[in-house]
Amino acid sequence: MSGENILVVDDDSTTAKVIQLYIREFGYNVAGIATSGKEAIDLCRDLAPDLVLMDIFLGKGLNGIDAAEIIQRHFDIPVVFVTSHAEENTLERAKATRPAGYINKPLRDTDIKTTLELVFSRLKPANKAAVKSKTSINELLISIYSLSRSEAKVAAKLLEYPDLKYVADALNISIATARTHLKRIYRKTETNRQSVLIHKIVTGPIGLLLEKGNTDGTKAD
Repeated sequence: MSGENILVVDDDSTTAKVIQLYIREFGYNVAGIATSGKEAIDLCRDLAPDLVLMDIFLGKGLNGIDAAEIIQRHFDIPVVFVTSHAEENTLERAKATRPAGYINKPLRDTDIKTTLELVFSRLKPANKAAVKSKTSINELLISIYSLSRSEAKVAAKLLEYPDLKYVADALNISIATARTHLKRIYRKTETNRQSVLIHKIVTGPIGLLLEKGNTDGTKAD
C-alpha cells in the first residue's frame, strides 16, 4: 500500500473506531475522524485527505450527502458512503453526488478492503490546488435566482462553508444582516433551510455549468 490518507466521518464513535482499525490494518493512514458534516468540511479544508469515508446520517446539522456535495465540489476529494440505509430516495440523492463507492453496514473487513483498493486504483492524481472562485458563481446566482449582489455573495459563501457566522465574518457584515439576506435567498430560491438551499444550487443549472467548467476564475470582490 502507498499509505493514502483517509478521513472517517461517523457520529457513532464505536463504528468510527472499527473503521479506523481496518484502515490501518490495510496499510492506509487515518487523516482524522469527524462526527458531523461541518467538522468533516473543516478537516477536508485543513488536512486535504485523499479520500473520505462518509456515513450518510450524521444526526443534527448537515447530513453526509450534503457534506459530500460540498467536499467534492470545493475540495475535489472523492467520497465513499458508508451506510446501512437503503431507502430509495436517499440512495438516489447519494448517487447524484457521484460518490467513489459504497460500503454497507454491518461492516465487513473484506468489503472495506476491496472498496478502498478499487477506489484508489481508479483515482488519477488530482489537482487540489484551487477551490473554484466565486465571481462567476455570484453572477449565475443573480441571473438564475434573481438574487441581489449582496444576497449572491452570501449564497456563494454558504456553498464554500455552510456556517452563517463564518459567512458574516468573511463578508464583514453583521450576523443579523446575514440572516436577513438568507431569508430573502430562501424566498427567491423556494427553499427553507441551508441544506436544501445548497442541494438545490449544486444539483441545479449552476452545478451543471460548474461541472462543465463554464466559469471564468476571477476572484470575488
